[in-house]
Amino acid sequence: MRRAGAWVTAVAVLAVSLSGSSARVGETPAPHGFMDDEQRCIDCHQMERDGEDWLLDAHLFTVSVVAACRGCHPEEKMGRSHSVNVDPRNAAGMKEVPEELPLQWSDDARTDVMTCGTCHNPHLERTSSTKLWSRQRPAEGGLYLTYYLRLRGATPREGFTPLCHACHRDL
Repeated sequence: MRRAGAWVTAVAVLAVSLSGSSARVGETPAPHGFMDDEQRCIDCHQMERDGEDWLLDAHLFTVSVVAACRGCHPEEKMGRSHSVNVDPRNAAGMKEVPEELPLQWSDDARTDVMTCGTCHNPHLERTSSTKLWSRQRPAEGGLYLTYYLRLRGATPREGFTPLCHACHRDL
């Protein structure tokens, strides 16, 4: 009897975890798939109602960008990571920050600083047919994770170099 109860519980957990997901059996659901639902924009972005259209200011968030990201990606599970809540103009003496790498408002710093969203755009594609680095293994269906990087090398040999060199030209 206990086994039947455990089986029913396992099936229920699986059904709940897959509900609302468009993933097929054997496929990993896109972790940012919820962003495809326009009604979920307000989970992260401050929105205003203007007639029939929603207006979105991509720099206005309901919480700091770092807090929004850490809601699902806790710091202790991040592995290697770049510093956040840093003003590169002060910390690195940069005069200009590349337009492709936006600084964003942080509740912690009360100014525009580097956040997770400076290097990563969770609205980009999750996978690509192009490797990000030469020894990268495919994640699913022969595709490679993009890590939602705003800048990527055109070839695996370039890897993360374009992203890093955008700010750290001397590396």
